[in-house]
Amino acid sequence: MSLEVLHAPGRGRPRDVDILLVHGIFVGAWVWEKTFMPYLAEAGYNVHAVSLSGHGKSCGADRLGALTLSDYTSDLLEAASAIGRPVIAVGHSMGGAVVQSAISSGAGFAGAVLMASVPPNGLMAANLAMMWQRPTLWRELSTMFTSGLSQVDFEILRDGLFSNRIDKATFAAFAARGGQESPLVGFELQGMRPFAPMPWLAPPMLVMGGTEDRFIRREDLWTTATWYGTSAQLLPGLSHTLMLDPDWQISADCLLAWLAKTEGRLPH
Repeated sequence: MSLEVLHAPGRGRPRDVDILLVHGIFVGAWVWEKTFMPYLAEAGYNVHAVSLSGHGKSCGADRLGALTLSDYTSDLLEAASAIGRPVIAVGHSMGGAVVQSAISSGAGFAGAVLMASVPPNGLMAANLAMMWQRPTLWRELSTMFTSGLSQVDFEILRDGLFSNRIDKATFAAFAARGGQESPLVGFELQGMRPFAPMPWLAPPMLVMGGTEDRFIRREDLWTTATWYGTSAQLLPGLSHTLMLDPDWQISADCLLAWLAKTEGRLPH
């Protein structure tokens, strides 16, 4: 397996853990490259970002339609193993489901961060809510899974992913780098097949999301946090795509603050 993994070596005071970033649907490791990776590296952390199979520059695009959540989980386990140090796994959206699946599969992460993540029980409730409350966004999301980003209404998707917090040109540049997604994974994320670990098997967890997220509702964040015995961090004004939101630094600082409080208690 040939996976693309980007690296940003930590600067300043060395840290006891590395950070491994896992992207969401239709994108790749590149979504972290300009914001989270240099920012967290400046705080001293070695930062890594993996492109799951069929995404970014990783292999597997030719068989993307057959890939499952188990395949993405294997990717994450492989990337974490190659680091050779204690890892904090950070998953965004679909990447949050991959992180939970990896923990369920026995990954020994020192900690985990779920950013605007698919909740442990899947997306069925959120999907139904979107169908009734935002039917045009629901339609465009369905189109994304069948035809890719190039066939969707960019204005609807810009609102869905960024809550209209970026301009049209910036969104067009983002969409141009997007790819396809596995429809099988899209189905699995509904929660038909359990992927989350039992709460007592999970490492220390941080759950966060934006208050202007059109995909992951506050109820979903609360469900996730309750499952793992923690509280949800609601980030005022932020959209679903936290790492590329104009105020992305708020979510990065939330992660760093959590690490500052918990790093001494994390397993090494």
